Amino acid sequence: MDLTMLRPRSIPRRARTSMRHAAVASLISLLMGFMGLSFPILTTFAEGPDIVREQSALIAAGRDPLPAGSIAVVRADGDCLRVRSEANLTSTPLACVPTGSTATILPATRDADGYRWQLVSASGFTGWVADVYLALSSGTTSPSSGGASGPSAVSSSAGAAACVNSIASVKPGLNTSLSPVGLNLVLWGGGTMNALATATEAQGCRITAIYANRPGGGSLVSYLVGVPDFVNAEWQSVFAGGRIPAGTALMLICGATGTQAVVSVPTPASAVPAPRKIGLKPAPLVSAAAIAIIDGDSGALLYDKNATTPRPPASLTKIATAILAVEGTELSSGVTVDVDGPRMAARDGSSVMGLRPGDCYSMADLLYGLMLPSGNDAAIAIAKYEAGSEAAFVKQMNTLVRRMGLTGTMFTDPHGLGSPQHRSTAYDLAMMARYGMTLPQFREVVGAPLRTTSGSRSIPLYNTNALLRRYPGVDGVKTGFTEEAGRTIVVSAVRNGHRVFVALLNDQNRDDSAVSLLDWVFQNHQW
Repeated sequence: MDLTMLRPRSIPRRARTSMRHAAVASLISLLMGFMGLSFPILTTFAEGPDIVREQSALIAAGRDPLPAGSIAVVRADGDCLRVRSEANLTSTPLACVPTGSTATILPATRDADGYRWQLVSASGFTGWVADVYLALSSGTTSPSSGGASGPSAVSSSAGAAACVNSIASVKPGLNTSLSPVGLNLVLWGGGTMNALATATEAQGCRITAIYANRPGGGSLVSYLVGVPDFVNAEWQSVFAGGRIPAGTALMLICGATGTQAVVSVPTPASAVPAPRKIGLKPAPLVSAAAIAIIDGDSGALLYDKNATTPRPPASLTKIATAILAVEGTELSSGVTVDVDGPRMAARDGSSVMGLRPGDCYSMADLLYGLMLPSGNDAAIAIAKYEAGSEAAFVKQMNTLVRRMGLTGTMFTDPHGLGSPQHRSTAYDLAMMARYGMTLPQFREVVGAPLRTTSGSRSIPLYNTNALLRRYPGVDGVKTGFTEEAGRTIVVSAVRNGHRVFVALLNDQNRDDSAVSLLDWVFQNHQW
């Protein structure tokens, strides 16, 4: 029996948040503005007394919320109490804690679905419980009365609370299904124009025009696809840096996928000439099954060995996952996960960040967990958060590479353990890395040798790319390994202001091979 599922019919649903009210009103205003309507909108959302009446109907213990840091005992009348991933009745149950068990109270409280919820740590999980089923342990000294908990507990509680409080009110992405042709209204979850184009095209919509309310209100601002830049100068001024904030109401005009020109992913300028090979010295012989060396400025292929032959990429897959995460989410947002990293590692040997169900970390922490220790658990958590499911996220991954004009890649998961159909090429992976390194946040992550998380637990994350410490000028990007793929790597290095990318697939000596090829390309090419 799930005690928190008991909800008397007489208790009304909690009033929606004012932010959601504003977003819906903004969508209506957006549509009316496009249609040339100017009369005022009268919203029917409850305010004031209605909200007070609903709050008074909460099922809550006849006391104030238990203080953070205190120990509570579950009082569930002989049954168990569900610990949930979010503070509502429809979120994922993480555990069912038996009557008599203890829980540590964390500093976060919310009202939802007729209950008052408190964030707790219980039975190895961090999540939300209805506090009516909690009682302060008789042996506990409240922190407010002078008691103290251990340093690790304080650190964990503070980190978890800060993370939970930073959970975004608007989920990433489009927050709706699209019609592939015609007008669509969406509430954008935040991200770049490129992320918006990838998300819409993954649903079969090629954007031909975008209309948005100006931040703070006012008239509409438009973006038209396929026109000279000066036509969209106003849009670029309003949304400086190319990012559209979370919660922005957008009206999209879509054309069918088959009838519109492909929208290319912006890449570094290719107008610069490719470096010229000097001398007759050939590239060193290395053991890689496939090699691609790319000039960062021009995108020219400087050396090729089976560079366009599809092969298993292993964790180099995560380059695409990271690009979508950087462009399609707010990295400061908190994310509560339902992934069990230790169980994944025990089941299939996954490399993991160390996530546990109910953990809360920022998207930035998850991104570091993805790219430094190559966490498959972080890849799944990012995919579910950004797209709602792994399948939907993989569809966006394949849309991204197609928009980049890369034809040798097919992804079936966000991490690279892979199915027989999961393939990429050395050339495609080098070009993905080339694009990723144009994104400052991507560049910062892949160049970091170490990161310590600040969410539910402090987890030290170490970068598997040994060349960051070994080869001067190396500043990213990713390593990988599976039995099928062998050892793989894409490495970025800069010398005298010129960047090159070396991608190696199935090379047992990948680090030594990369060093030899980097030496050769820098010594035998002139920019």
